[in-house]
Amino acid sequence: MINTEICSKISKAAVKALLYEVNVSPKPGLVDRFNTGAHKDMDIFTFIDSALELERYFYDCCHITLENIDMDFHMLFNLLKERGIVADREMFEATSGINTHKGAIFSLGLMSSAAAMSHMKDYDFSYMKICNYAGLLSESLVKRQLDEKNPKETTHGREIYNKYHISGIRGEAERGFPTIREHSYPYLLKLIKDGMSLNDASVNVLMKIIMNTEDTNLISRGGLDGLEFAKFSADNVLRSGGMCTESGIKEVKKMDRAFIKKNLSPGGSADLLAVTLMLYFL
Repeated sequence: MINTEICSKISKAAVKALLYEVNVSPKPGLVDRFNTGAHKDMDIFTFIDSALELERYFYDCCHITLENIDMDFHMLFNLLKERGIVADREMFEATSGINTHKGAIFSLGLMSSAAAMSHMKDYDFSYMKICNYAGLLSESLVKRQLDEKNPKETTHGREIYNKYHISGIRGEAERGFPTIREHSYPYLLKLIKDGMSLNDASVNVLMKIIMNTEDTNLISRGGLDGLEFAKFSADNVLRSGGMCTESGIKEVKKMDRAFIKKNLSPGGSADLLAVTLMLYFL
């Protein structure tokens, strides 16, 4: 019998993470409570509509996993992928064709499955175990999706991989989300323990993620120069104290203005922030 309570708990954590992520402010180049960043076709309400539409998808990822708990990881991943394709359509219907959460559909859907698996097999929601299961589900994903000889479609991720050999979120998932395991999640716990609000801690965590991942959204919009500028800016924010100091807050706002001017949006980093928050809520 499928544990519907666990499916509900995980799916609600995923939606809560998406709602918190979009409300975290200020987020340079991204939609938040202050502005729409480097995006002209969406706002915070577009993200809310999209996030609420995805709750059933996250629930289904858990349900599919628990229903097929002994299935080969690769086969289970393909079942999740089929549901993810449907979720893409549901997102676009909810947003009138605007891409708000395509990356999050992959990342948080995968994490929903991994969390259900961790609970079923290990009886807990340890972030290390969840990330490990996500890696097992994504085994050889880069080779399977980015090294295809004759791909059915050309995506920004595949173009960037072919040009720079940067594997983006697929490589991150395949390796069990090292950016989250080694950087964002431990850092978030430390900041919360030190007394920071979840909003301010999340802004700092976003900076840490930008510094430690190869965000293909940034590369797509600004090339490698855009990526390096983002990393430099995020490092400068944290060196100035981030949301803990007046100078750090000024640097965050300065970074936001620069990102809007350069049309840079760290969307991949925002997805990893959402995953980090989901793990925190679990």
